Amino acid sequence: MRTLVIGKFYADGFALHIAETLAAMGHFVRRFEPGFRAKQTGSAWHRVNQLRDVIHSATDKIPAVRARRSRRLWDVVQRGPLDVVIVCHDFLSPNEVVELKRRSGAQVALWFPDALVNFGVGYFLNAPYDALFFKDPFILHALVGALRRPAYYLPECFNPHRHRFPPGAQVRPEYRCDVCTAGNMHSWRVLTFGHLAEFDVKMWGKPAPLWMPTNGIARMYQGRPVYNETKAEAFLGAKIVLNSLHYGEIWGLNVRAFEAAGVGAFQMVDWRPGLVQLFEDGRELIAFRGVEDLTEKIRYWLPRDDERRDIAAAGMRRAYEQHTYRHRLDLLLSSLAGQERGFPIPKLTAPACDRP
Repeated sequence: MRTLVIGKFYADGFALHIAETLAAMGHFVRRFEPGFRAKQTGSAWHRVNQLRDVIHSATDKIPAVRARRSRRLWDVVQRGPLDVVIVCHDFLSPNEVVELKRRSGAQVALWFPDALVNFGVGYFLNAPYDALFFKDPFILHALVGALRRPAYYLPECFNPHRHRFPPGAQVRPEYRCDVCTAGNMHSWRVLTFGHLAEFDVKMWGKPAPLWMPTNGIARMYQGRPVYNETKAEAFLGAKIVLNSLHYGEIWGLNVRAFEAAGVGAFQMVDWRPGLVQLFEDGRELIAFRGVEDLTEKIRYWLPRDDERRDIAAAGMRRAYEQHTYRHRLDLLLSSLAGQERGFPIPKLTAPACDRP
């Protein structure tokens, strides 16, 4: 199949994992990266990229500028026939989706990898995609009656070719700790980890925003993000990978849940109603409900090495059997072809999202 992947292809990027997996499955893959290419290293470049992003977003609303930038995409499309285009975020305006379909003759799908709170302007709501795929079943519950396009549940996943640590290799001392996490230093994560001062904690990620007070987690923050094999090493170096979900994750799980399981790490994650369909609480990971429950469970599980290893191994088996990018892309392509209807939606109703 001849495919085009539209997205950001940074070191541990969603679009990169999709493109690499499609190629490994035997499909022809063409790539297009919208916007500017961000520099990957150093906190200084992180601040520069933030400024560039603000400027790019502001100028992107000028029709003449937007039309000029779109020419790069049309040049890529015209290089040859396409069967399927996968758009990895809400990058395209409705008119651009119309033009993309006209120029390519391909089916165009959006696989949105973010929480509902990151919908932004919501171009996709009025764009003629052939199918929409979302990672949180709550999004389907909220939107499916209004959307005029097929919409499906497609949870996140992990890339076993990149999210791995070489067998037999030893985790370096700088990654060893009681508890770790990896991700952006957003307000909810900083607030949550501020309650864990009694533990040896390492937080890996890009710097927090300049306005955010970080005194409570300053000693935890390691000053840089981790990707792929380095992320796997950081997860395996911790006794517990703490996956504190953003409150925008309403019924589903984030990508870290699948990456931590996939590398064979022991994981504790915020309970969500859709969790039971993806992992077995108590056997493949440990769910918690609130900060008090979290701290109690950290104290309980830290000294239980053998039990943690058993749970981590079970979670890893589940991830390899059901939660790789290949599993998701097989399902996405089959759903586009009318043979499947996405991942089964858990039988939830709105009141079920209330935590006990």
